[in-house]
Order: sequence, then structure tokens, then C-alpha cells
Amino acid sequence: MTRLKVKPICAAIMLMSAYGAPALAQTAAETQAAPVATEQAAPATESSPAAPATPAAPAAPPAPPPQTVPAAAVIQVTGLRQSLRSAEDIKRDAPQVVDAINADDIGKFPDRQAGDALQRVAGVQVGRDRGETSTVIIRGLPDVATTLDGNEIFTAAGRRLSYQDLPVQSIAGMEVYKSATANQFEGGIAGAVNIRLRAPFDNKGFTATGYVEDRVNQTNGSGNTSDKHSPGGGFLVSNRWNTDFGEMGALFDVAVNRDNWAFPVQYVDRPDNVFSVSPDGSATRLGNVGPYAPAAPGDVLGQLPNIGGIYNAGQRERQSVHGAFQWKVNPRLTASAQYLGMGYQGRTGVNYVMSNTTWAPRLTDVVLAPQGGACATPQGAICPILAASAPAAQFGNAYDWDPYTASSTWGQNERTTTHYLNLGLKYNDGPLSVDSQFGYTRSKFVNDTVIVDQQVPGASASVYSYGADGHGGFNAITLPGNSGNALQDSRNYVLRGMVQNWNEQTGSQLQWRTDATYRLGGDGFFTAVLAGLRLSSRKAGYHGAEGHADFTGERPSAASALGPSFQAQVAGLDRLGGAWYGPSSDYLIDNADAVRNLYGAASGRVPDDPGRLFDQRERNATLYLATRWAANPAGIDVKGEIGARVVRLNRELSGMTRIGDQVSNVDLSTYETNYLPSASAVVGWTEDLQSHFSVGKTITRPNFGTLNPALTLVPSTVNVPGSGGAGNPYLEPTRSTNIDATLEYYFQKNGFAQVALFHRDIDGYEQSFTRDEVIDGQVYRVTRPQNSGKGRLRGAEFGVQKFFDFLPGPWANFGAQANYTWIDGENQSRTAFDSDTYTTTPLTGVAKKSYNFALLYEGNGITGRLAATRRGDYVEQIAELPFNQDRVVKAATFVDLSIGYEINDNVSLQFDAINLTKAKFESSLGEFMPRDVRYNPTTYGLSLRFRM
Repeated sequence: MTRLKVKPICAAIMLMSAYGAPALAQTAAETQAAPVATEQAAPATESSPAAPATPAAPAAPPAPPPQTVPAAAVIQVTGLRQSLRSAEDIKRDAPQVVDAINADDIGKFPDRQAGDALQRVAGVQVGRDRGETSTVIIRGLPDVATTLDGNEIFTAAGRRLSYQDLPVQSIAGMEVYKSATANQFEGGIAGAVNIRLRAPFDNKGFTATGYVEDRVNQTNGSGNTSDKHSPGGGFLVSNRWNTDFGEMGALFDVAVNRDNWAFPVQYVDRPDNVFSVSPDGSATRLGNVGPYAPAAPGDVLGQLPNIGGIYNAGQRERQSVHGAFQWKVNPRLTASAQYLGMGYQGRTGVNYVMSNTTWAPRLTDVVLAPQGGACATPQGAICPILAASAPAAQFGNAYDWDPYTASSTWGQNERTTTHYLNLGLKYNDGPLSVDSQFGYTRSKFVNDTVIVDQQVPGASASVYSYGADGHGGFNAITLPGNSGNALQDSRNYVLRGMVQNWNEQTGSQLQWRTDATYRLGGDGFFTAVLAGLRLSSRKAGYHGAEGHADFTGERPSAASALGPSFQAQVAGLDRLGGAWYGPSSDYLIDNADAVRNLYGAASGRVPDDPGRLFDQRERNATLYLATRWAANPAGIDVKGEIGARVVRLNRELSGMTRIGDQVSNVDLSTYETNYLPSASAVVGWTEDLQSHFSVGKTITRPNFGTLNPALTLVPSTVNVPGSGGAGNPYLEPTRSTNIDATLEYYFQKNGFAQVALFHRDIDGYEQSFTRDEVIDGQVYRVTRPQNSGKGRLRGAEFGVQKFFDFLPGPWANFGAQANYTWIDGENQSRTAFDSDTYTTTPLTGVAKKSYNFALLYEGNGITGRLAATRRGDYVEQIAELPFNQDRVVKAATFVDLSIGYEINDNVSLQFDAINLTKAKFESSLGEFMPRDVRYNPTTYGLSLRFRM
């Protein structure tokens, strides 16, 4: 007999639960509140033959059938309390560890897109970029699978959905699965997110809803930026009818959201050179190749990073069209069809400014960090330089100056289109239920970028890398004989190089799955058998090109080269002296050929580069078999599921790789078979107290982008090395063995309190490595991914949700949601790319402490939420060069407010506020060594919503 080994962290909760079992069993027997668990006559999400036209919540829904959710998912929710209770039912009745958020619950948050709403779920954190949610993280890990009603969904050549593209209006609910059963789609070691789209049978009859909205984005960190308005709107209409051919229902919804945004970033780059600093505050550059020694007695070594900023700004628009049709052919058979189209268009200006002082031959007014831990490096004591002045020094022709003071604009024009079609049949006859789904997805992303650099020759700089708030900035950028800000006079700039690049990424998939459940009936130990088959064919492709051009000899003035509309004043960052001039991103997008011709390049895109062509095809066959069981030992209800999922994957991959100056073709044909067993149990200690226990194996496959071997390079400037990135076609899946245990108490009217413990044994976690490569005689910092060794993650969640209905009067209208997640993780990281030597490091991206808290109100026609979401410190990158220091992101707390008022039964007014705390992203390499500060906007919105 094989003995199951359970990790101590989860064994503790099992032992605690088992210790109390006799008393709990006695209580259950006395109250007769915990009957023996039995299977219902039909799955909760499928209408039984005698089901009424209007859905009703069952008293005790059974565990969900394959890749679906329990009946609470389709309850017609009519208020915040009912919505929360519906989500509680999903949590309580599922065989997995799951948390959910439902239709009205989602609508009470100030969220436009799916990813924004997910941060309201216990144990979920999000990553924000450019004012949007860009990544979803479950219990500290970003490897999350995404499904639409149980079917795989993705954007372009990725494996995951871009959550920004899906508006909350189309969503009936979302479940976050933190443990898996055999019937769930594989692909996320962190967990899975299932998004339920709205369907016509969700409603009793005719329903029409909609909204019009205006948002005002206030840009933090840039006093010159005016407030930006961002309108949005959408509507949904749904109905169902009884006909001679059975009951039918149709639904249609459309949404359009525009966003005028800005996202300022101030960066402190890694140091390239070491200085010998004299007691009088002057310094001499020693170079960037050790060993280092002070140039004179009494000198100490110091390092000064480059200081600069990025003002990201633009306009984006997202549209979605969603249609659904359901047909109940007869009491046993239901057919459905669903289409979802998502579109995105964006025009972005990525506006850089920099004064690269680390290559200056001499510095003055140097301020060093105090001697101590901040000065310790593998190459001896080298202290951070907190502030310095760099007088202009010419080292070559008329344009070769240190510090290199310049601005650069990237004009980016991009778009995404995604089409998803699903056809389904559900059959339910007595003990047998069959659900068959056919899906087709096609998605494409296109990006066209033109980059133009311009320089202020002969400028001197006074900079600081560590100011009063722990970040860097400019004190002054000046030209000889003029004390004004040299960056704010367009006549001071000359044009430097031009880069143009483009890429197209495509993804498509055909998928079919059939899931069957057969309920055994009777009083036996086994209550049901589950089996399923899934077949899919997935294609991903990438192609693109890049071209570079520059002037020889005299450089033209940026102010006059292409007329007055070519340059534009960038609002800039306060800590960098405010505004600066750069090429207009609109001009670069709308007049790309004029810019190309100025540099002597041909009109139109650069010809397709065969070295960047990447194609991959995956064929997947999956079979699973599971059984549900139930028992009543010592009067305690116990039920669960045990099974296994077998996944066979055939992969064909072709591309081209370049390491240094060696170029080679990649043409791989591989296969793998993964066995993913799982077991779960739900223990009903009493009517109100229960536990979930689960153990299983999961995998996450590498993203297609990280498998793409094509090398992309950003060329160097006169004194800044180039950079580049490439994928790794030899990446293996990340594998994990997961153990979960919970103890949950459900209050009588509404709400619950829980503690959850979890453990993950991880193998092959993906990490990025940066190293210098010499390509065509130039040094580039090239980043590539590689599998690491074994890792471990463990942690605990504590949560409570309750309306205060036990309080008198208006206080009963208040409620609260709170959860806290503690995580501890470590990983065996390679010491270098392709190295077989490992060192123990933190897991990247995993915050040790996180929490969500929301104060709720519902009463007198008013609903309100004040919500705080905090993600703790986490390591962003391991051993950053040149001194092998970990880059850490500082904890941040976002506070959002949403208040709604029902003008009447059909019309409501809602006010939303996002990021009231003006939380920002801040990273550093340690004391006195900041890296980035990224300013998230504060957004206020007012919307009018209707329902008929």
C-alpha cells in the first residue's frame, strides 16, 4: 500500500480538524443538521427534465460537473448580498479550493476589464502597467490558466488572455481555482481562472441593461499633464421564448471603452563605470573592467548610475461584441452557440529623456552614500554616488559629448483582434449527463514602431540618484552661457539615429471536448463516474523586421528638419525638471514615410526578416477519468473526487537563433506525455463548518514568446551599450505538486470565515538571465529565459466576509470583506545561463504578505464599497548585473471607492474612484540604490446605468 506523504503545513490543519471531529460529530448527530452526502439527481448547471423555466437556487447544490460551475452561477442575482451569497455557494459546494465573484458583485466595483475585477478575489494580486491590469497572480505565482466556460482562451501568440480586452459587462461571474481536479483544463501551476460569459437562460425573460460613463485620469508625477477624459458605454439585451420547437433564448451585448492615459516613469539604470572619488568631492572615471583601485591616496571608490525618465502617453480603444443563443430542444437536450469578438487599437508615445553621466571623465560635487552595507560588492567596497555634477566634455566629433543628453520618441501604432466561437450540446437523461463543446479561436496582434533620437550636444548635468523620497532626478541640465533648462528649448536638439520595427503575431486554435458524468445512485461509496476527452490543434506564429538609419557628417536641427509639427513638447516628469522636447509620436505614426525618407530609407515597412520568422504547432490529446465518492464516518459527511488527467502533446517548432555571431536554424519536433493525478475531499464537520483537502500535480507550458529563438536587438548609442532579447526553444514545462487544506465556517444568513494552507513543490520555474554578447563587434546585454531547478512555495490565507445583519438599525446595512495571504518561497536558480551550478534564491514575483479589505454598504437605494488592495515586497529579478544584486519591488496599497445610487428601479448613478492613495511602483537594489518609480494614475468616473 502506498502511503500518501502530506507536508507539515497542511498536516497541521488536518490534525486540528481531526482532533475536533468527535465533538463535531456529536453536535451534528444531535442537531441532525449534517445528513450523509449523496449525489443529486442531476448536475447543478444542467436543467433537469422537470426544471422550471425560471432558475432557482437549490437548497444544497452538488459538486460541479466537468469544467462547469454549480447552480449558483446562474442565479438571477438582484443585489450585493445575494451576489455574495451566490459566490459563497460556489465556494462551499465545489470539490476544489475556489473563490468566486459574481455579476452584481463585479458591477459594484469601479472596474472596466476582467483583470481589474479579479483583484477583488481572496489570494489574487494583479500587476499594473500603463494604468491597466496586465497580469493576474494567484498566491504569488503568475502562471495562471484562463478558460471561457471551461474552454481555453488566449490573445494573439500568447497562452493567456489579455484581461484588458474583456469588459466586465459580458461577464456573469469568475471563479479562481486554487486547486485542480481531473476534469479541469491543465496549464497553470498557480491556479486557473474560469470566466463565465452571460447567457440568455441566466435571466427570467426579457432583460436590457447598459451604461454610459466618463472617466477623468489624473496623472501623478507630472504637474504639466492636464486631466484626460475617457468615455465609455455599452448595452446588453437578452430574451427567452417558448416555441413549438422548444424554449429558445438570445443575448447580445456590445461595449466600447476609450482611454486617454499617461504613465510617467523615472528610472535609475544600472551603473556602467566606477569612479575614484576624492575628499574634495571630485571624481575620476576608472572604467568598467575590474579590479578597481583608488586613483590617489585618500580616494574611495564610487559608482554612479545613469538617470532618466519615460513619459508614456497615448490613446487606446477597446471594443467587444458578444452574442449567445440557447435552445432547449427537449427536457433532455440543450444546444448553445456563443461568439465573442474583442478589439484593441492603441496609439502610444514612449518619450525618453536621459543624461548619461556614468561615462563622464570627471565629476564634481560628488555626494557618496555612507560607508556600510550599501558599499559592499563582489569587487570590493564601491559606494553608491547619491548626487554629482558632470561638466560637458567632448571626446570626438562635434556631437560626441559626455554626458550624453538626449530625448527619444517611440511612435507605436498597434492593434489586436480576437474572435472566439463556441458550439455546445448538453444532454441530461436520468443518471447520465454529457456536455460536448466545439471551439474556434483566432487572434492577431500587429505593431508598427518608428523611433527617432535627438541630442543636446555640449550639455552639462547635475543629477541625483537618491533624493529625499529615495529616487533620482535632474537638478539642472544646462548649456554654456545659459542657466535655463536646455531640454526645454527645441533649438538645442540635433537629430541622431532612426529605428523602425514591426511585428505581427498570430494564434489560432480548434478545440473539442466532451465530458460525461454517470451518477451511480444507491448508498454505495462511489456516487458518480466522470470521464472526458479533449482534442486541440493550436498554431502560433511571429514575423517582423527592424531597420536602422543615421546621418553621416553634419546633423540637422530637430526643430527645422521636417517642419514645426515634427517636434512636440512632452509634459515630462516633475523630478526631471518638467517638460522636454522630443519628436511628436503622432507625427512618427502618421508621417512614417517622411521620416524614413529623411534618413535615406525607403518608404514602407522594412522587408520581412527571415531570421525573425517563428512558427509553432501543438496538437493536444487529453483523457481523464475520475470518480466521486461519499461517506459518513462517525456521523461526519465526507465527499470528494479522485482521478487522473493524461495529456499527450506533439510540438513542431521552427525558427532561427543567434548567439553572438553564430546563426543557426531551429527545427524541432518533440512530444511529451504528462500524468496529472488529483484527489480532493470536502469534510462537513457540522452544518456550518467544513474543510477542503486536495493534492494533485499540475504543469505550465512555456509561453510561445519565450520559446521563440529569434533575437531582437536595440542598438547602442555613443556611450550606452545595446540590449536584446530572445526566447529559448528548449524550455521545459514547469511542474508542480500541490497540496491544499482549508477550514471554513459559514454564518447562518450570509458570510464566511476561513483559513487555508497550501504547499507547492515546483520544478523548472522559468527565470530570465542577462549576459553580455558580442554581435557584429558590438556589446549587447541579451536576456534569455531558462528553466531553474527545484523550488518550494508554502503559505496561508485568512479570510472573512460578512454583512453586519446582527447589528441594529442602519448598521445592519454595512458589511466587510477581508483576506490576508502570507507566502514563503525559495528556488534553486542557476548561477549563469547554461550553468549546472545552482544557488538558493527567492522566487521572483512572489510577495510574502498581501491583503485585500473592503467595507461594504447596501441599503436605502445606495450601494458602496471602499476597497484596499496591498501587494507586499517581492523580488523582481535575481542577481542583476554588474554587482549581482536582487532587484526588489516595494509594497504598494491601492484604495478604490465605488458608490451607487438607485434613482428608481431601472436607473442608477455610480461614482467610482481608483487609486485614491496615488500608489506607485517602486523598485531598488538595496539601500541608496533605487531603480524605477512608475506613477499610476488616479481615476474618477461617473456613470449612468439602466436595467429593464
